[in-house]
Amino acid sequence: MGTDLFVREFGRDAAEAPVVLILHGAVESGACYGDAIRRWGDDFHIVAPDARGHGRSPGRLPEHEGVPSTDVMVQDAIDILEDLLEETGRRTLIVGHSMGARIAAFVAADAPHLVAGVVLEDPPWWVPEAGPNPWLSVEQTEKDPFDFADTASVDELIEMQRAQKPHWPEEELRPLAEAMKAVDIAYMEQRVHEKRRIWTPTARQITVGPTGVPALLVTGTGDVIVDKHSRERLTAVAPGFDIIVIEGAHHCVRRDRPVEYHRHVDAFLRENAPSVGAVTPR
Repeated sequence: MGTDLFVREFGRDAAEAPVVLILHGAVESGACYGDAIRRWGDDFHIVAPDARGHGRSPGRLPEHEGVPSTDVMVQDAIDILEDLLEETGRRTLIVGHSMGARIAAFVAADAPHLVAGVVLEDPPWWVPEAGPNPWLSVEQTEKDPFDFADTASVDELIEMQRAQKPHWPEEELRPLAEAMKAVDIAYMEQRVHEKRRIWTPTARQITVGPTGVPALLVTGTGDVIVDKHSRERLTAVAPGFDIIVIEGAHHCVRRDRPVEYHRHVDAFLRENAPSVGAVTPR
């Protein structure tokens, strides 16, 4: 692919199966979706890049100076999708979590001709829509292993994750720990403090009009970003969104409640997967 990001590919050949692009969350990597890739690999071709500043991908390049990192990440995803359209002749399904869901939303709004459907798992959308990021002021009920990533070993980080989240897929714990050690801290700090785009116009743009994209938002009832008030706001401004609320799930819905998550998300992917014989008009 014509991207400088590190990209992993799994599952069936892209020529014979619909394509799913995974956009991971902050301080993770494309290697952190092992459980989902195992579930989807028989039906889809899966593309899982490491986001800029994460995993094995480079950080900010000289030509990105002065450009908001979100815009750079959106263009990174669009570049991959354009390559996939050129290769397969079909639009791509996108599944994003947290930071990756935010990027996925902008991509679906800005380049709907490339997107067959988009799944947003607890994206950084919240009320109030503008101003400081309220997620940064939420009091954490437990220690975040990432806070120890600069001093703890990979094995120590795995043990922290295992102790806090014993129900999370074991196969994802090592990739998570390795991703925590690899993340570009300076790049992430810059991202957090950049001015953010208001989410409501983006949500409306995704689903409204002839270029609307099928969209599913998945969140939980625990420590989540998209809470009840944000969901009500989303319903008001973008009624075309499907919204799934999974009881007891926290920010990482997929790992907290995998059966419920995959029941809804897998059905959405199957329903909106382009036919392999279909060709998207250019």
